[in-house]
Amino acid sequence: MDYTPQDIEQKWQQYWEEKQVYKTDNQSSKPKYYVLDMFPYPSGAGLHVGHPLGYIASDIFARFKKLCGFNVLHTMGFDAFGLPAEQYAIQTGVHPAVSTAQNVQRYRQQLDKMGFCYDWSREVNTSDPSYYKWTQQIFLWLFEHYYDVDADKAMPISTLIQKFEQGGSSAVNAVNSYDEEEFDAVTWHNYSQKEQEDILMNFRLAYRKIGYVNWCEELGTVLANDEVKDGRSERGGYPVIQKPMLQWALRISAYAQRLLDGLETVEFAEALKIQQRNWIGRSEGAQIFFDVAGIDTLQIEVFTTRPDTIFGATFMVLAPEHELVDRLTTAEQRAAVDEYLHYVESRSERDRMTDVKTVSGVFTGAYCIHPFSGKEIPIWLSEYVLAGYGTGAIMSVPSDDERDNRFAHHFGLPIIPVVDQSMHPYAEIGDKLGIMINSEFLDGLEVIPAIKKAIEKIVEKGIGNRKINFRLRDANFSRQRYWGEPFPIKYDKDGLPHIEKALPLELPPLDNFHPTAEGQSPLARVEDWVNTTDGMLRETDTMPGYAGSSWYFLRYMDANNEEEAFSQEAVNYWQDVDLYLGGAEHAVGHLMYSRFWHKFLYDMGKVPTQEPYKKLINQGMIQGIIEMIYMYNERRDGKLVYVSADRIEEFGGEENFSKIPVYIAFVSNYGLSDSHLDDDGIKAFKAWRPENVDAIFECNAEGHLVTHSEVGKMSKRYHNVINPDDMVDKYGSDCFRMYEMFLGPLEDSKPWNTNGISGVSKFLKKFWSLFYDGDNWLVVDDTASPAELKVLHSTIKTVRHGLETFSLNTCVSDFMKCVNELRDLNCHKTSILKELLVLLAPFAPHITEELWMALGETTSVFQNAQYPTHNEAYLVSDSFDYPVCVNGKKRAMINLPASMAQDQIIAAAMELEEIQKWLAGAAPKKTIVVPKKMINFVL
Repeated sequence: MDYTPQDIEQKWQQYWEEKQVYKTDNQSSKPKYYVLDMFPYPSGAGLHVGHPLGYIASDIFARFKKLCGFNVLHTMGFDAFGLPAEQYAIQTGVHPAVSTAQNVQRYRQQLDKMGFCYDWSREVNTSDPSYYKWTQQIFLWLFEHYYDVDADKAMPISTLIQKFEQGGSSAVNAVNSYDEEEFDAVTWHNYSQKEQEDILMNFRLAYRKIGYVNWCEELGTVLANDEVKDGRSERGGYPVIQKPMLQWALRISAYAQRLLDGLETVEFAEALKIQQRNWIGRSEGAQIFFDVAGIDTLQIEVFTTRPDTIFGATFMVLAPEHELVDRLTTAEQRAAVDEYLHYVESRSERDRMTDVKTVSGVFTGAYCIHPFSGKEIPIWLSEYVLAGYGTGAIMSVPSDDERDNRFAHHFGLPIIPVVDQSMHPYAEIGDKLGIMINSEFLDGLEVIPAIKKAIEKIVEKGIGNRKINFRLRDANFSRQRYWGEPFPIKYDKDGLPHIEKALPLELPPLDNFHPTAEGQSPLARVEDWVNTTDGMLRETDTMPGYAGSSWYFLRYMDANNEEEAFSQEAVNYWQDVDLYLGGAEHAVGHLMYSRFWHKFLYDMGKVPTQEPYKKLINQGMIQGIIEMIYMYNERRDGKLVYVSADRIEEFGGEENFSKIPVYIAFVSNYGLSDSHLDDDGIKAFKAWRPENVDAIFECNAEGHLVTHSEVGKMSKRYHNVINPDDMVDKYGSDCFRMYEMFLGPLEDSKPWNTNGISGVSKFLKKFWSLFYDGDNWLVVDDTASPAELKVLHSTIKTVRHGLETFSLNTCVSDFMKCVNELRDLNCHKTSILKELLVLLAPFAPHITEELWMALGETTSVFQNAQYPTHNEAYLVSDSFDYPVCVNGKKRAMINLPASMAQDQIIAAAMELEEIQKWLAGAAPKKTIVVPKKMINFVL
């Protein structure tokens, strides 16, 4: 019986589905283990060979834990809302629901061909109303809660209202964005309903605020950051401005400290933890208030981690969006300020953060009072200060900050030295400025004591307080798009928000997916949906893509529950995710927000753990080989000229060429050092693009056009995408799975090389040959020899260790070594092969299922088998290979019983022909024997 993976794999995939081998119960006497993949966005391009890397690793581990006796939850779904489907709809007219369904079907087919052990009965799709009903419900819970600092948790908004009713604002210690005057209980009762709701909105965890969007007037649309470059739209190159809009946000900043503390309790890569710590950005310093000259009671608040440098503050800089800009701008400066604000409108926040070379700003005409010197210092505006960071205002210390220094030099502002050069964070500036301490109470202090002393003085003087600040901001939660979760919110005639009680609030049918001329979501056009029967107006923005992915792992626990997002029984059983695999690119997006949502649900008593994931592994990227050909920069007789890579020096070298990515199907020996286009490849290349039909090809002596190969991203742009379907069709799923693991360490990036997969294919055929020789069944029930047992148990030990440390590439090497050694021993023993088969099953489930049944079993290996454990006794060798040395140099090897006496060891070694040759009849002056290590004759 020959090994035919295509027939075997289809058979077993059908068997698993019919027998529901991977269906998981929410209760079991077995210990639980939850393995989770970051679910994919189903794009129209489908999967390429890089995408399944993490899925294969998690599948192997899930199968391993299942064979170790765990009740394993391993599921898959689709992150199906998002901008790409809507852009596709705008371009083609195909409704996002239609294209998404088609893409999901394609992904499902591709995933099924790889033989994953998913419980598909728990599949989720974030764009399905039965799923996003609960996303909307969680949003409403966020809307109906605030963060109580004293309780250090989310509390119902009704509790906040009670506190306002009983003691006014002074009775509340909560995270908020309220910056108006405090009020007492009587004042609260006298407020109108609108006034009360405006105050509550500043405390809610889901709240509305003014946010800025990328607005392109010519295109009549809001653009994503990726669609804007240098202040212009990528499509058409039209001007893009920052347009203020009232939008929803989530108060993730309330959880900043808990998000930081939680990192100490989870097993994430340290690099990922550092990313999250930096994104949260905890800093300790001082909150300082600067009085504005000439305007009584008006103050500007700043936060600084270096209050000891306050003596070097020579000007103030505010973000152009700062709420005080209008009040601070003098009549003389109004035109200049308005012109500058118009300029800033064209600059995205991303541009302002990353552009460190541009120096721009404008003087407001106003001054503030230095709280220590009493001197007036000018107040400027500049784009390098962002409204969302800190207070949106900074005291500028040009001798202590590189950007402030550049700004001061550009506008001729004073620079005052503040600290000793030896402790200065910008030593090169210190060298130029000759910085010295210039405040008595800081004189002689090093940086840390100086900071503490400065804070003491600031508090003592009554101009500020000690404060902890976080860089983490409340990100925009609104999108002016159609293809997303509708907000379950409607507004009355006074603009007061009311919740939609009947969920899900479904997206209405739509055929025009462009935002409105005013920048509103396309939903604003659906008047009979926007206007409710009770006379209100629905919110027309939709939620962002990360809404549905912030809690999907919880839905998997109870995916078919129609009464609630998940039952208490289900989450109490599964608790949290034991192992999560996914890309590092989600470190500060999805991972941060899902941790935030989970902590909020914990505060509500909905989940039993504070953190959603115990262990996270970021798989590396499988890169492609980008094959390029050299195009000469000068045409010959009006024709394009392509030159073989080994001949470009004849044409003046690389500087005279452009490198053009070429479709890898045209390339012979793809990925190898001698990759090239032969005659057929050149013909295909000509047919590929019309401009190449008459092109001239300067080939080498062999008639080949040698290509230039580089390792890079696998992308349609580089024409180097490898479809996993093609690999599975040719080599089988088991081979593809093992080869992806064999490429290198899971967490490393590595290049794909199709040529290497044949080695894994040969290994599987060798493994099959331990059981079959053609149609002959080779397996016998004879007793295994010590040598065979040693090979098996050595492999069990190393493979188990590889699985437990996620060194899956070494596991594949261990299997190859084992099969070669068993073939050398001519081993066909049932007791050996059956254990080896179970050992291999997580990696190659199809071939092992086939052979498992051939051994006489009647159910799946994943239903009744137990993963083998090694017996150390079989690894103890009864003999040892001794190196035999003469004068310290190895001259021979001899295998001797481990228990042999020393005089017998010497005698056996002396008889070796190679040793007799080196001794040349002389008696050794000294003989050294180190048991189980070496023998040395000294002449």
